[in-house]
Amino acid sequence: MNFKGKVFVANGSLSRAARLHCSDEGWLELSDEQGATRARFDDLDISAAIGNQPRAISFSNGDRFVADQPLELNAWLDKHGQSSLLKSFEKNFLVIAVAILVSAMVVYVSIEQGLPRLSQFLAKHIPDVVAVELEERTLEQLESVGFESTEIDTETQQLIQGNFQQLVSGIDDLHPSPQLLFYKLSDQANAFALANSSIIVTDKLVELMQQPEQLNGILLHELAHVAHNDVMAGLVRSALVSTAVVLLVGDSSLLVDGLVSAAVLGLSMGYSREAEASADLFACQWSQKLGLSEQHLLSGYQHLFEYAEADIPSWISSHPGDEERLEQLMQCSASID
Repeated sequence: MNFKGKVFVANGSLSRAARLHCSDEGWLELSDEQGATRARFDDLDISAAIGNQPRAISFSNGDRFVADQPLELNAWLDKHGQSSLLKSFEKNFLVIAVAILVSAMVVYVSIEQGLPRLSQFLAKHIPDVVAVELEERTLEQLESVGFESTEIDTETQQLIQGNFQQLVSGIDDLHPSPQLLFYKLSDQANAFALANSSIIVTDKLVELMQQPEQLNGILLHELAHVAHNDVMAGLVRSALVSTAVVLLVGDSSLLVDGLVSAAVLGLSMGYSREAEASADLFACQWSQKLGLSEQHLLSGYQHLFEYAEADIPSWISSHPGDEERLEQLMQCSASID
């Protein structure tokens, strides 16, 4: 394909009539009354397209060609420019594929390993006053997320409180001293640790237990989250993720919404599977150290699992599967015995 135009001499403003021949093989030949020069498309310096303005094509000797009718030449350049990029991609496909794979692995490892460790590190350095403030605000908002005053009778509460205080007094490094709170949450059977070491037990969970002592294993599990500072680490992780989302999408409201949700609804947040497995191990080991009944430890978990049969695959849940958890608890008890 041939295009008429002008060639501007290197380092000057003089121009001459010229002709540009473009081949489908990617060669461009510029010819005028002074001679001809030839170069491959990839070796040329081509100005960027701005609307329908003519694009200057510069050769290695400094000459620049500008077409009289630029639209057709611009279309040819765009077409072969895409082809050139495609060829470059095909040529470097393996390198690009490896780079994408390595990048994906780095991101995965950073999220899976780096983020939890960073969150734990930062959580250790957060002042206690922050945890106190977060817990107070969480308690103030409980009604807004479905919690109601407990209907557990006073005698049962006192029995469970007595068992709980014995657990707390026997475990090292629980600071500040955890408090046990009772709330009704529809028919949900669960227990939650809060930011400043308090633990909430729902009425339905208490009702599932045939004896108050059967709650001990579950309470020890939540005390593990307190001892390991998992709640605050989870809040820090939520803050880091929310900040990353804001940086990506540029919507600061997402950061505010994320932090508020994490603080108020943090009682139902999922810990990592490693944290949950570690909490189960903590419950087993301290159950043995405190001389508690193995049967009470296992039966409490069994009652909970039978009532709240998982409706989601274990690979999605933050907790390991129910059968897996019971098997690990039994193995732990047997190994300690």
